Amino acid sequence: MTTEHEYQTGIVGAGWLGLPLAKALLGQGHSVAVTVSSAEKAARLQSEGITAFPLRLAPELAEPLPFRSQALVVCVPPSKTEDYLAAVARLCQLALAAGTKRVLFISATSVWGPGQTEEESPHPAHERGERMLAAEHAVLQAGFECAMVLRPAGLYGPERHPGRFLAGKTLAGGDQAVNLVHLDDVIVACLLVLDKGQDGEAYNLSAPVHPRREQLYPFASRLLGLTPPVFTEPRGEFAPIEGQRICQRLGFVYRWPDPAHWFADPAAQSD
Repeated sequence: MTTEHEYQTGIVGAGWLGLPLAKALLGQGHSVAVTVSSAEKAARLQSEGITAFPLRLAPELAEPLPFRSQALVVCVPPSKTEDYLAAVARLCQLALAAGTKRVLFISATSVWGPGQTEEESPHPAHERGERMLAAEHAVLQAGFECAMVLRPAGLYGPERHPGRFLAGKTLAGGDQAVNLVHLDDVIVACLLVLDKGQDGEAYNLSAPVHPRREQLYPFASRLLGLTPPVFTEPRGEFAPIEGQRICQRLGFVYRWPDPAHWFADPAAQSD
């Protein structure tokens, strides 16, 4: 029986991704509670009918969490705290103490090195990827009945138009593959994994069409009337990050398999 402080799903980090995910869950009839970074944001969401609590992810998080939930989604990026691994590990401790059974950790494709596939073990090429992978391990090994990971590629959608990503810059890597995934697809994937995912599973989310950077970004910038980027040598290698495993195993279908389809739909961009 759900009480005033017990919810089907809790979301730590109700930002660009977490808030629309909360609204999608509410639309399905779930009871949902979220955390945000300030009391002011929590009050604003409360006024909109969303149960929200102020909470900053940190290693010294006080016990207990402000709510109990059967499932927990963690979508706070490393930039929000100095010691990301310790903060995620502490959050897991508190969630376990609050009775959470299922947890979904939103990671990133930065855990992969160049040319790796989903069937391999990740070997990050950069420090950010190493932090994300360490946080993944902390969640998967924390002791939940079911712990799962989603690894989105570059996020785009409302208020994150790819035309702004590289506008006006001069940089190398024009032949590199563009790896993007739309907010719509991330939300649907989260709902699917929360419903059908099994313990220990980790999935990429990366739209199947991968233009080269010199193809997509100048075009996207011009759509917004911005100065397009200029690409120089070295041109880099075309090494797309695939996200088909979730389709094969859970029946997921990308709504936006090609970013160009979103560019061509003004109604979608105004959502």
